[in-house]
Amino acid sequence: MAPSRVRRVTGCTAITAAAVLVATGCSPPPSAEEPTGSAAERAWTIAVGEHPLDQTIANVYALALSSRDTPAVVDASDRGPGELVLEDQTDLVLGRSETFARQLDPEAFAELEQPSPAELLGVIEESLGEQAELLEPTSAVLGSSLVITSITAELNEITTEGEVEDSAFAEACDELRIGARLDLPAPEPLLAEVYDCEPAEIVLAEEADLLDALITAQLDAVILTTTQPGIEEQGLIALSDTERAFPQEQFVPVVSAEIAEEVPGVAVELAQALNEDALVTLRRLIDGDQGLSPQEAAEYWLVQEGFVAEPEDWG
Repeated sequence: MAPSRVRRVTGCTAITAAAVLVATGCSPPPSAEEPTGSAAERAWTIAVGEHPLDQTIANVYALALSSRDTPAVVDASDRGPGELVLEDQTDLVLGRSETFARQLDPEAFAELEQPSPAELLGVIEESLGEQAELLEPTSAVLGSSLVITSITAELNEITTEGEVEDSAFAEACDELRIGARLDLPAPEPLLAEVYDCEPAEIVLAEEADLLDALITAQLDAVILTTTQPGIEEQGLIALSDTERAFPQEQFVPVVSAEIAEEVPGVAVELAQALNEDALVTLRRLIDGDQGLSPQEAAEYWLVQEGFVAEPEDWG
């Protein structure tokens, strides 16, 4: 039953209608099964952190690779991705570009001021040397938005498709109670320096609690990730962090140099398909008490996007 140095490689795009598959010579999507027996013994290990979204992305890669005769399994680790790459003890490491850059070259990372995603990738690539290679990063950029309700926007004359640097927001800021995620750098100085915003109050909490506090009017604005499904589901207004006051990063696969030449073309296809809409979808699949497991969500998304065939037991 269905669940309720950058290396570039080439391959047939997976997201294609059946007629186009025939016309271009691409074969129908293969089935994806978790490696067992001898396949499991030779499977590549994809190391990833403990965050559910990170594990879901890792499972996307593992299932897709396994479907292309390159068995792969996911190994959750409480160690940082940079540490794992430096030890050179795993086949592939999936992590976020800011964490990679900070751990692989702390000095180079410290020299960056409000780094762009491209600058982070540059630090990673320069740090890898000959022991590993950087594969195509996801097209999605994980950023932050300052989220408000339509009522707050109307009361303060903030445009509904605006940016944090909107002058109307700056004028209203000193009366706003703003919530920020616990994983962000200290928000007060960044808001003041980058956006001339000194809020009446700053509250730090988990993202789910911030969203609830905004909806129930306990807070006037909250800083959420751009892939938070609740923004769209609740009809909220997301003001863009155009000046990069807060981190902007991508999911990055780093592969051991020993197997880099063997990476199937589907790896770059996955990176291109994993845009912001895809990450919102994956988060929606795994969020909440009734959410799917990372592996279930990954398989569901791969089937929907045409990367792998629908399992026979889905019915």
